[in-house]
Amino acid sequence: MKRITIKDLADLLQISTSTVSRALSNHPDISDAVKKRVKEAAETFNYIPNDFAINFRKKSTKVIGLIIPKMSMFFIPSIIEGISAKFNKEGYKFFILSSEESLEIEKENLQTCANSRVDGVLISLTSKTQDFAHFKKLDDLGIPVVLFDKSLSEQKYDQVVFNNEKDAEECAKKLVHYQCKNILAIFGDKDLEITEKRRKSFENYLNNYSEINYKSIFCDSAEMVKEKLEIILEYEKFDGIFAMSDETLAGLNYALKIRGLSAKPYKIIAISEGIFPKYLNPHYEFIKNDGIKMGMMAASILLEKIKNSDYKNFNTYYI
Repeated sequence: MKRITIKDLADLLQISTSTVSRALSNHPDISDAVKKRVKEAAETFNYIPNDFAINFRKKSTKVIGLIIPKMSMFFIPSIIEGISAKFNKEGYKFFILSSEESLEIEKENLQTCANSRVDGVLISLTSKTQDFAHFKKLDDLGIPVVLFDKSLSEQKYDQVVFNNEKDAEECAKKLVHYQCKNILAIFGDKDLEITEKRRKSFENYLNNYSEINYKSIFCDSAEMVKEKLEIILEYEKFDGIFAMSDETLAGLNYALKIRGLSAKPYKIIAISEGIFPKYLNPHYEFIKNDGIKMGMMAASILLEKIKNSDYKNFNTYYI
């Protein structure tokens, strides 16, 4: 069935489209009788307002563009949950675009947001993103941007990130507290900034203890963790293991299972979104990265920038 438009209502009632539009929006220049007649016709013929068009005329679409590096990343659903909770409460809608860890697709996604005249953009950068040159169109249009999860050394926008150095150090402290002497540290992709920050902080803390030996490995995926540990656990003994993320923890858990090992001989500590370890093994400890909180904070900051266009300060907010 064809969606009825304001022009259709105007033709049916034999009045102008501007009169119909103003009657539906309760304009004071339109008489109560005309308003009643228009609204009754709108209800009878199931007229649905085009919110996008209405808001566009008001120079606001009430729509946000959300750009993520990859949908399959472990923590993305919880971040989206936090973003959705905040936007729904404030009457905003959002659409999600995935860059698939491609800088070219990220550029296309930003162009899509610009073309859609969104009120703002939330973005988690790809691992290939080195600068903000491709953000120029958004800047020219005055569309505010807030980064989350990943950041660049050049700070041009507000950013909400996990405190990677602090979290990694806390994990190292726990292993020292448990008197672990031989520690295996499992990190992610070595080219990622988050990996480097967590590695430096973790290793720097352990370097204060000459009696502790540690081995660091880098893995791009849970499958790579499993493959490396099949060899390492065959020949080396550890009493403490650190997993820098849910993905590395998943690979570790699988490697232990296929070798018929439980977590009990080890102290295993991870940085995690919080849900995953509970289902894998109750013996796993973790420092929580609260994705829901990150999403809500990023959404709140963006809404503040939308409401206050003079808001020019750029800050880093840690979760």
